[in-house]
This record gives sequence, C-alpha cells and structure tokens, in this order.
Amino acid sequence: MDEFAALTGRRYQRVSGFKTEDADYIILGMGSMIVQAEAVADYLRSTRKLKVGVVNVMMYRPFPGDLLGHVLRGKKGVAVLERTDQPLAEDLPLMREVRATVTKCLENGAAEGKPAYPGYAAYASAKDMPRLYSGCYGLGSRDMQPEALIGAIENMLPGAEQKKFFYLSV
Repeated sequence: MDEFAALTGRRYQRVSGFKTEDADYIILGMGSMIVQAEAVADYLRSTRKLKVGVVNVMMYRPFPGDLLGHVLRGKKGVAVLERTDQPLAEDLPLMREVRATVTKCLENGAAEGKPAYPGYAAYASAKDMPRLYSGCYGLGSRDMQPEALIGAIENMLPGAEQKKFFYLSV
C-alpha cells in the first residue's frame, strides 16, 4: 500500500470505515456501491437519527479479518452486500469471510491465556458479535438504488422482519 501511494499519490487501506465509530448498524461491501452507501448513511443519520456506518473491504486477499473484527465489535447489525449470487452455497463469498472473522473473534474471547488468532479482536461474549445479514444485489447488471440500501438497514431494525438473506435491486 505504501509503494502504491508513493507511485500514484493515492492511499488505500485494507479496510476503511465511514462513520463506524458510533454506528449501531453497518453496511459492509466492496467497490462501487460504497459511495452510495455513504450517502445513504448520511441520509439516515440526518432524517431518521439512525446511527449507520459503512465499511469498505478494499483488499479481499489476504482477507483483513484482523482489522474487520475490531470495527464490527458491539454493532447491532451488519448487512454484508455483494454483487454476486451462488445458489446452494451456505453463504456468499464475502459473508463467508465476515462470518469466519467474527467466529475467530469469539474464539479469541473464549481462549484462556494466549489468543488463538493474534491481531484479531477478542469478543468476550456473543453480545460483542453483531447480527449478520447477507444481501445480493445487481443481478442482471442492474444498479443498486439508494432505496435498496435503506431497505437493507430497515431489515435490521427492531420489529423488522430481519431476513438473514435477501436480494436487492432485482
């Protein structure tokens, strides 16, 4: 990353966050949907007083679970949105990695003595682990619209249906 920044003047991180520090709910994704997600987070904060943040996974391999576990600790819900579908798979690719990350954080919290996964967060209990929701969007080359992102957040709220897997912008 440092070499790339020196060559191009652009600095990237393996994971970047937008208003995640105080967020209760997170939209997590990769690529072009992040700019829209940040605008929706600002909109929901100003109009509905919902504390929404956005996490951009910039580097998929090696997966930045060591960084991500710290960002997700204590959040009420995380909507992992992906522009792919894998019928009959247990989870979509990014969700598999996020789920593995929070599991490692739980294992670190349960470890007596040395953590099993150095650098990963240690979740003291399941209360530190956010509820995970998986969304697939953009099938058939359709762009994701802001209302789809709002729907992903509304799905996580108390009293909502809280679907664990859903499609957006289809």
